Parts: sequence; structure tokens; C-alpha cells
Amino acid sequence: MQLTSLSLTNFRSYRSLDLPLGPGLTMVHGDNAQGKSNLLEAVYLLAIGKSYRATTERELVSWEAADAGGYAIVAARVSRGDGPWELRVGFDCADGAPSGVVKRIRVNGAPKRASELVGVMTAVLFSAEDIDLVFGSPQGRRRYLDILLSQQSRHYVQALQRYQRVLLQRNHLLRAMREGRAGADELTFWDDSLCREGADVLSARYDAMERLAPLVSEAFARLAGGEQALSVSYAATTPWDERPSPELFAQALALTQAQERAAAMTVVGPHRDDLRLELGDVELVRHASRGQGRLAALGLRIAEGQLLHERTGDAPIILLDDVLSELDPRRRELVLGEALRYPQALVTTADPAQIMDGIEARWLRMSDGVVTEEPARPQG
Repeated sequence: MQLTSLSLTNFRSYRSLDLPLGPGLTMVHGDNAQGKSNLLEAVYLLAIGKSYRATTERELVSWEAADAGGYAIVAARVSRGDGPWELRVGFDCADGAPSGVVKRIRVNGAPKRASELVGVMTAVLFSAEDIDLVFGSPQGRRRYLDILLSQQSRHYVQALQRYQRVLLQRNHLLRAMREGRAGADELTFWDDSLCREGADVLSARYDAMERLAPLVSEAFARLAGGEQALSVSYAATTPWDERPSPELFAQALALTQAQERAAAMTVVGPHRDDLRLELGDVELVRHASRGQGRLAALGLRIAEGQLLHERTGDAPIILLDDVLSELDPRRRELVLGEALRYPQALVTTADPAQIMDGIEARWLRMSDGVVTEEPARPQG
């Protein structure tokens, strides 16, 4: 898979950008706050259907355009094994829109929902914030797994959306029960739906973990150079034997009735699960050094790329957003080596001197949202 062109209009710091892209490694360098991360954010938005860092979609529209009630557009051409594709996501700052923005998506010119965009172009983003995959909340680790699975399977996107809708309705009912506005008998329908949809989500997660766990361990071993082995396991809040099932989910709900009614929320299920990362018998989230956490996070991303390639048959686009600065030279070389295994990788850096000699790459300089091509790696 290859991104052949990227076009931005009023996106973040970009008034207008038309950037042709080729295979191999593209290095984007420049001082901080010049738009390097915004560039990779736009690419990743086309892969997962939303921004990975914006609180609201209005933030994606440049200040000038947003204040004038204008719009932003992110568009791209993608070459896949089955031919060329055109992707376009627009954000209109329309009056009266519930969130202040109307999002419109087109794939090959046809209007689509966000769930139909996800997976058309696959990408793996390495960012400086990835250390939160180790030290952050379970929500971030669940999101990591959901993005991975959503890019490889539209069925998973739909199952997860159904589960989230049922969960929302069930939690509303639990709050109404606590306030005396609903009876316990009304839970039956939502319990059945939650267990059915939840088992579908869990089955996909367990299936992925069987392959993902050894890939993470192997990647960490390459990066850590023979330190303790990293193990990754799925920490479920519902019981399971050989496979998740609606019946086992129902048993977990029955055991937590008092707890969830006191809290007025569903306390077990895929929305409360976690990934457990351990070195030996020690949980990383509690005892790892920052250096160990950084390597574990890199291992998760490397494994994500490998699994996407295996499951879809098309290599994802690799995006490295300022992840090299915290690594020593040997590990920078290893991470770049991983990126070079893919047909296309985009890497941002504020310090070109960190890139070792002999790396074949296209060099772009970013300054205030303007991209300039350079003939070779900048010196000094």
C-alpha cells in the first residue's frame, strides 16, 4: 500500500498543501511547531476516520476558516493491491451543527460513513505519546487494540459500534433504575443484546491476541537486546474458557448486579478490559523504568504493523512522529530498520543529525506549514 499524494486545505496550520509522495522513506524535518505532526495526523485521520489527538473536530479547521464558517479538507490518493483509491474527508463549520462541524466522507467519490472509510488505507502511527500505552489508563490500551482490529476488519468496526450503542442504553437504564424511574425487568432485553454483541467483540480480540502477543515479545527482544522477555496478555473482566460466549458474559453480569446498580453503570465487559504487559512477573505499568516503557510501546507498534500486514495482505503505511529523539543511536537504527521493511514510511524529526549516514530517504523541510524538498540530508 502506498500514499501517492496528500492534499490539505485549511487543515490545522495548513492553508493549502499538495504533496506528491513516493515509496520508501520520507523524512520531514523542521523546528518544533511548524506543522510536522499535523501532516502525519492528516494521514492517520484518513486511516482511522478521526483525529487521534483532537478533542473536537472543529480544532482540525484552521482558526481563520473556522471563524469565517469555512471548511477544511483532507484528501489523498492511495495505491493498493487492488488498484487506486481516492479518499476525502471534509469538515464544514456549519451553523447549527451539534458539534459545530459537519463531517463529510467520500471514498472514490461516493459518500460514506466513517466506519466505511476505516481500513481502506491502513497505517501505523508511532508517536512520542505512545509511552502512555504502558503507563497510561486501560482506555488507551483498549483503543490501541480497537484501532488495530478496526483497520483489518469492517465486521469488528460494526460489532464494536453495536456494543457501544447497547452499552449506552443499558447505562441509561441503570441510572433510571437508581432514580426509581425504571424497573429491573427492563434490563432483560439490554442484557441479552450486551452479551451477544460483547461476545462478538471479545472473540475478535482474543483471536488477535493469539498472534499479537508473540509478535510484541519478538519485537521487544530485538529492541532490548536480550533483556527480560516481555509478555502481553488480555485481562478480561468476564470469564471465558476456550472462546468467549454470551452465556459466560451473562454469568459475569449476574455476579455484579449489586455493584453495577450502586454505580449505575455496567462494570464488566470489553469496555472495562485491559492489556497486561509484564517483564518476568512484574507489571510494567507499576514497576518499569521509562526506558523499558518506551521499548515496550515501540514493540506494540511494530507488532501492530506486522499483524495488519498479515491479516490484510497489504503493508500499512508507517508514520513515525518524533519518536527517535528519546532513543540511543543503536535503537534509532533498529526502529528505522523496522520502518524500512515497509513499502512506505513517513518520519518527522527536529534534528536531522540523529539520522545515521547511509539511510536512503527523500528529505522534506517543514517551515510554518510550507514544505520544501531538499536534495540530501541537511548538514549541521
